[in-house]
Amino acid sequence: MNNVMYGEKLYPFDNPLTSRQRKTFVENLSLESLKYCFGETYSDFFVDDKPDIQDKNGLVGIEVTEAISMEEAQIESEFIQYNMKDGKRSKERSKAIIEARGGKLDELSLSYPIKNSEMEKRLFQDALGKKMEKIESYRKKGFTKLGLFIYYAEPPIPFNLIDIKLWFDDVMKHYDDKYDNLFFLYPYGMIYYDISINDIQITVIGREQYNILQYNARTSVEEKYKR
Repeated sequence: MNNVMYGEKLYPFDNPLTSRQRKTFVENLSLESLKYCFGETYSDFFVDDKPDIQDKNGLVGIEVTEAISMEEAQIESEFIQYNMKDGKRSKERSKAIIEARGGKLDELSLSYPIKNSEMEKRLFQDALGKKMEKIESYRKKGFTKLGLFIYYAEPPIPFNLIDIKLWFDDVMKHYDDKYDNLFFLYPYGMIYYDISINDIQITVIGREQYNILQYNARTSVEEKYKR
C-alpha cells in the first residue's frame, strides 16, 4: 500500500486500547519490528508470555516493556474512561484528571506532559531496571539467550548513540547476570545493543514502513479481542 492508503487506514479503529490490549499491541509491534529489521533471524518467533516473545525451541526469549511514565500511563487510562463514558459530567471529570496529570485534551487530540532529555534518560533506564529481575527466572525455565525489547511511543529527543549505550550500561553494572541484547524501538528507528560483543547500532525505519508495522500490530489486537 502507498502512503495515502496507509495514512487513511492507520487508525480506522473505533476505540482506544485498554491496558491489556495495549500490552498485546506493543508485543505484536515488537515482533513485527524484529522481523522487519532482522529478517529470517526472527521468522519462527511468536508472541507468548514470560517471556513475551519466544522461539519455537524455547531457548531464546525476549521480554517486552514500554518506556512510559506513571503520569502518561494514568493519562492513557483516563483517556480510555473518557471515551467510554457518555455523560457530560463523567467526561468532564476524566478531562480534569488528565489535565491534573499534565495532559491536555480537546476535541481533536490528546497531548502529554513535555519531557526534557534528562527525563527521557531516566525513563529509558527505568524501563530496563524494572525488568532486570526477570532474568533469573527465565534462565531457570531453560532460556539460554535473553533479550529485552523497549518500546518508546514517541520520537525521542535527539541523543548520541554512545550516550544511550552508557545509560543502559549504568543500569546493568549493578547486576551479575544481564540480558544478551537490547532492542529499543521508537518512531522511526530501532537501536540494537549486542551486549555480548559490546556493539550498538541503529536501523532507520521509514515513516511509511513504521506505519505499516503499527497497522499490522493493531489489526492483530482487533482480531484477538474481536471488538
